[in-house]
Amino acid sequence: MNKKIKLMIAAAIFTITSMAQQKQTGMDTTVNLDHVGLSVGNLDKMEAWYKTCFNMREIQHLEIESMQVRTVLLQAPNGFKVELIELKNSTREQRFTDPLNAASVQGYGHMALIVIDLHTVFNELINNGALQVIPPSPAVKKGDTYAYVKDLEGNLIELIQNGRQL
Repeated sequence: MNKKIKLMIAAAIFTITSMAQQKQTGMDTTVNLDHVGLSVGNLDKMEAWYKTCFNMREIQHLEIESMQVRTVLLQAPNGFKVELIELKNSTREQRFTDPLNAASVQGYGHMALIVIDLHTVFNELINNGALQVIPPSPAVKKGDTYAYVKDLEGNLIELIQNGRQL
């Protein structure tokens, strides 16, 4: 049996064993999102934009000169966090035009944010330099509405307003 097959079998056994142990112990396997990491070309500009548009504040800042990287972790009043990462000489592999175009490349394509008043948030983002991708529209889930914008560097952001109050 080759090494690759042995590793696959070992991984499968580990997964099955872990699942069985979690069932026996009643271990909570629910996960919560801690933050979204976003590589940016201009940290200062993007930090100001996210602070303004989403009422975020800085909770952590890191600079490693030898690695030519700067990061800032921003947090909204409800706890949602975005980490902006500026690495010198980083490049954008592709600029997505819309959600389907983003889905044509495997990996993360957008972040989705639940908002209370979609039209107001959408208009505020546009007034602060976001680009409209899809205007507020009925969503697949009856009663919900959604929209897409691009931030100042072209990252897709989906806005969702639930038909029920948050």
